[in-house]
Amino acid sequence: MIDRQGRGGRPPGSGAVRARVGWMPALVGAALALVATSVAIASAQEVTSGFGFRFSVPETWLVLTRDEVAANADAFVGREGGDELAFIPDDMRRMVYERVMAGELEVLYRRGSAPGTFVDNVNVLVQRAKLPASPEEVSRVCELLPGTFSRVFGRPIAMDVCEMRERVGRRAFYLEFDGAIEGTKSMQYQLSRESEETLVVTATVRSENLARMQDEFEAMIASIRLE
Repeated sequence: MIDRQGRGGRPPGSGAVRARVGWMPALVGAALALVATSVAIASAQEVTSGFGFRFSVPETWLVLTRDEVAANADAFVGREGGDELAFIPDDMRRMVYERVMAGELEVLYRRGSAPGTFVDNVNVLVQRAKLPASPEEVSRVCELLPGTFSRVFGRPIAMDVCEMRERVGRRAFYLEFDGAIEGTKSMQYQLSRESEETLVVTATVRSENLARMQDEFEAMIASIRLE
């Protein structure tokens, strides 16, 4: 769904409470691209997103176009993923599946994983939402997220980092938490845009790859140029 011609749809707005708390994009990000596939994709360094921004991607990462994601959505959301994805609730799989098929997600993943195994991945979406507006609201959201994630994933989810930052000249909400699959970690930036839109970029990696991915993820985020 990275559209090199700059085409792209935008996801429909979510409810005010859900948008404020921000847990829905985090859940989508954690549940997507869980298993490597054998799709043949061209690599890229300078990428034009269908969501209206450009960014740099290391050559070790594969970039999936919107059409390629839609054509292989079954594998990405686990309907052909086998027993290792059985714990993910059906409603979450359906939500992710529908967003993939609607062209509302963009996906990148690291080369080198064998088909059928977990692969470090990054995905992108845009939603109509506002970031927490005050320190008090940040605190409330950060208190809610671990319990919400734990209920949805069906196991205790630790929130390691939950804070406001500044990236690419604008406010950013940063989360670092246990991934949907045990033994993984997720990192997420929510970047404010015009018209109450939020750009959500989520990386999910094997826990042992976290330190390496932190550097790569920060470099990707720092390279974003909103158009």
